[in-house]
Parts: sequence; structure tokens; C-alpha cells
Amino acid sequence: MVEVSDLLFLTSAVLACLGVLAHEIFGSAKVRGPLKSSKLPDGIVWLHHFSWHVGSVAVLAMIALFLLAIWQPGGLAFAAVATAMSVGFAALGISLALFDNRALWRTPAPYPWTLIAILGGIGLLLETLPA
Repeated sequence: MVEVSDLLFLTSAVLACLGVLAHEIFGSAKVRGPLKSSKLPDGIVWLHHFSWHVGSVAVLAMIALFLLAIWQPGGLAFAAVATAMSVGFAALGISLALFDNRALWRTPAPYPWTLIAILGGIGLLLETLPA
């Protein structure tokens, strides 16, 4: 029988996968041009480029952790780490939008990670409730 928590972890993994694809395909192309044509020093432009892709690698790790939570017996710790990563991404996006620049609300940054954190958190809660 499929556990509801497994469906929530799978949904979280799928959403994160869609997020990383959008980040790499659409986001990278949207950001790369203006950065390269700016008058910023090359070191800053390429550090941003590197950091952009580090974010994608982190999301790929999150996806793997959610999937391991489903496929590995006793894999709840994997889901906990993936959910914590998503909570951190959500907190970062929301806090930057609230305290640094409201323009971030017009980007995807605060939104998908909040949803993934909620779904992962509900999955964790369901797994830890007494049967």
C-alpha cells in the first residue's frame, strides 16, 4: 500500500525537479545576458554564474533525498534533511523579499520552496504520528 507520506515526498521531489529545470532553462538564460553585458568585473559575474548552478546542485540533492525517503526502509531522516533544505530556501527567499527588496516577490524565489517545505513537513508529521 502506498503511504500518503510517500506521495507527499514524491510530489515534493517532482516540484523540486520542475523548479531546477525552470531555474536552469529559463532563469539562467534570463540572468546571464544582463550580467555579461553589465560593467561588473568578470570575477563577480562568474561567481554569480557559479553560485546560480550551485543552487541547482543543492536542489538535485534535495530531490535525491526525497526519493531516498520513499525507497529506503527507515528513510525518514532523508526526508527530514530535504524538508529542512526547503525550509531554508523558503526562509531565505521570504526574508530577502521582506527585508531587502520587495522585487523578489515578483520572482519565483519565495514560492516553490515554501510549498515543498509544507508538503515535506506534512509527510514527516504523518510518518511520526502513532499508527
